[in-house]
Amino acid sequence: MRGKKGDASDIVTFLIIVFFLGVSFLVVSFANNEFSNIIKETKLNSTTVASSVTDKLDTITSTTLQKTFVFIVAMLIIGMMISAFMVDVHPVFLFIYIFILAITLFITAPLSNTYESLMNVDTLNPIASQQTMTNWIMEHLVGIMLGVGALSMIILFGKLRGGPGLSGGSSDF
Repeated sequence: MRGKKGDASDIVTFLIIVFFLGVSFLVVSFANNEFSNIIKETKLNSTTVASSVTDKLDTITSTTLQKTFVFIVAMLIIGMMISAFMVDVHPVFLFIYIFILAITLFITAPLSNTYESLMNVDTLNPIASQQTMTNWIMEHLVGIMLGVGALSMIILFGKLRGGPGLSGGSSDF
């Protein structure tokens, strides 16, 4: 893995995955809530099993999806940092990385606003108000992207290059 060259598209991939998962989990929460309401309103199945299913669906909607989203975002960030540490990049690519990070930040703001617009839709608003962790990440997505991109850039370009005395490699200078 040490011989691989760096890729600046990690930050764009991270943005796409986080936005897709945020919207998907909001829609899944809405569907779970609707399905749970249908089960509760049905008079044909008023057993303890039905109430157990609705309780589990409510737990999935209120906590499990949020914790899963936060876990996935955290693992993506850790993966980006490990990837930044493991690959070698020539310092001349710093400007390309800064340019891609700037473009990503300009794309992030409308995507964050799109998620907020979805939260404010009348049918999704009751469910979105329960998704506090997901909402916080999506509302602060620009800052998160800036922090993750800057940290990744520092790790990627701030590594010591091995000179003749350090690790037996050759220096670029």
